[in-house]
Amino acid sequence: MIPDTPVLPDKDPAESVVVEFAFDGELVAIDSAVVAVTLVAGIDATPAALLVGLPQIQGTSVLQRISGGVADANYRLLCTATRGADVRVRAGVLPVRAA
Repeated sequence: MIPDTPVLPDKDPAESVVVEFAFDGELVAIDSAVVAVTLVAGIDATPAALLVGLPQIQGTSVLQRISGGVADANYRLLCTATRGADVRVRAGVLPVRAA
């Protein structure tokens, strides 16, 4: 695993879930957000395919729908949120495990 990166709850490859990146207390609002995916363990030729649509901004949170993935793979999700000149980053490791 990546040091200091929180591990998110396991997701089954058949599930479609929404991951929330919270920026409470750091940004008063969010102007734009980008979510990226990289593979940190396992095999998956197209890790970016996990992202469904664009991230949605709700107040000081960014929501991203995640679907699919390969069983026994771990993915690093990186969310970059911007408010004016302020840029904040959140990351999480998403383990995909078959039920």
